[in-house]
Amino acid sequence: MTPRFPSDGIIQVLERSLTLRSRAQELIAANLANLDTPHYVRKEVDFQQALKQAVEGGQGMRLAISHEHHLTGSRLDMGLVRETGKPVDLDQEMVQLSKNHLGYQASITMLNKKLDELRAVIEGGKV
Repeated sequence: MTPRFPSDGIIQVLERSLTLRSRAQELIAANLANLDTPHYVRKEVDFQQALKQAVEGGQGMRLAISHEHHLTGSRLDMGLVRETGKPVDLDQEMVQLSKNHLGYQASITMLNKKLDELRAVIEGGKV
């Protein structure tokens, strides 16, 4: 069970964001691995829809991960991973890889800042 802190919900949203970014990374890697596979169709995470569900408290998404291999479960994929109907394009995948990396780093930075704020409050300091 993931510990919950009294907050404005941003920690939970950032947690979900990181999980989704990790899944997107896996899909990009799979797309690149299948670059030359005949009839392979590119897959992607519908990140905006997934995050919207997370913010609105969608029940179709339980993203608490207790083991790294649980991430690939179909529960996360339901409605969030889609086939684009297009073949894999190396340039497009590299762009997506860069965007995903930047998004992951931004989420980590925001999460660290939020945790630093909580730490300061717990230790009796000011935010």
